[in-house]
Amino acid sequence: MRIGQQYLWARMRPLTLAFAMLPLHALFGQGAVPDITIHAPAAPGGGWDQTARVMQHVLRSTGLARSVQVVNAAGAAGTIGLARFVSAERGNPNALLVTGLVMVSGIAANQSPVTLADVTPIARLSGEYEVIVVPASSPFRSLRDLTDAFRANPRAISWGGGSAGGTDDILVRLLADRVGVPRVGVNYIAYSGGGQALAAVLGAHVSAAVSGLGEFASQIEAGQLRALAISAPPPGRAEGIDIPTFHEQGVDLTLLNWRGVVAPPGISRQERRALERLVEQLAARAEWKEVLQRNGWVDLHLQGPEFDRFLTSEIARVAPLVAQAQGAGARDYFGLFVLLGAATSLVAVAMGAVKRPGGATPVTPTTDAGTLGILTLAFILDIALFETLGFVLASAVMFVLVARAFGSRRLARDAVVGLGLALLVFAGFTSGLGISLPAGVLG
Repeated sequence: MRIGQQYLWARMRPLTLAFAMLPLHALFGQGAVPDITIHAPAAPGGGWDQTARVMQHVLRSTGLARSVQVVNAAGAAGTIGLARFVSAERGNPNALLVTGLVMVSGIAANQSPVTLADVTPIARLSGEYEVIVVPASSPFRSLRDLTDAFRANPRAISWGGGSAGGTDDILVRLLADRVGVPRVGVNYIAYSGGGQALAAVLGAHVSAAVSGLGEFASQIEAGQLRALAISAPPPGRAEGIDIPTFHEQGVDLTLLNWRGVVAPPGISRQERRALERLVEQLAARAEWKEVLQRNGWVDLHLQGPEFDRFLTSEIARVAPLVAQAQGAGARDYFGLFVLLGAATSLVAVAMGAVKRPGGATPVTPTTDAGTLGILTLAFILDIALFETLGFVLASAVMFVLVARAFGSRRLARDAVVGLGLALLVFAGFTSGLGISLPAGVLG
């Protein structure tokens, strides 16, 4: 009997040990080979989406992750995707969000209630120089050709790029400053992703497009697009990139768009370290480095406390610049607000003085205080609605209120006259003077 038991134990022992090890294998196996979800807060084709897709490929092909899913959520310079990420992935130790300089500026520009203080920093990964491209058939053969036309008629040159206030937008406005074009003269068309901007420039729907080199590299190599300048620093050209820099062409302009990843809030210290180790392994892989070189991305890997400090310093650096730019934009338009308000008041007074059919005199304001209150409201609403509704509709609203303050009670007539005058002024400024005015919902 004892011999039979010993024989049975000898045969069963490997199986018993295997069953005993199953919980440990499952525990450590999942930690080493997780299922990852990467959120790209932009439309497919853009720099954030490209970064997410490359991470997906490298993590899968190297076995660092068992499965990798990419989720896109475009809009508002990444702040919509950020808000969804914080809400949907809170406490998830296997989720990452691609972020970068564009999101830092977008948070400040959009006054987002959800910020990078609401996530867990993991690592900075790469950086990318900005490049200006035109269609192969474009008459602009060099940066000088483009900037000469830009100075001569700013409104006639349209620029396609990413979200308003993002790196692409910043580059165009910095270029405008460098070549002497007023900030309000920039005709910048914001797209939700690099793929849309690429389609716009390939179809010649914009004069030029701006984005990271990686988003245009294939089309440049194929001869479909002509690269006019890249925002690499002096003294010479970026290594392995045969595109003239701004500095080479007499324009003092350098800009580097960095990208990194963050994790959701609510994860433990151990879970954060596991994600940091995963990203560190990713950044060390030959496959990742090959992609960096192929796309013209700069290796900027940084994590741990150093990345925390970098992120804090970027927020402190960029937020005041965005606020200053927004304040400068309001000052640029302030004279127009005053001029338009005065002209509107004069027209409204003239209309209010005209007798109605049948000889009846127009209604006049009952009190000076009431008139002043309505005029103040009209001016405030015009400023508040200027960017969202656009110049034409905001000005029409102001005209109706001013006309009412001076005695008019004919709403339909005032609205039609106000729209007509606003359209004339809009056409005069944009087409005649080359000064860009917000189109708003009519754009």
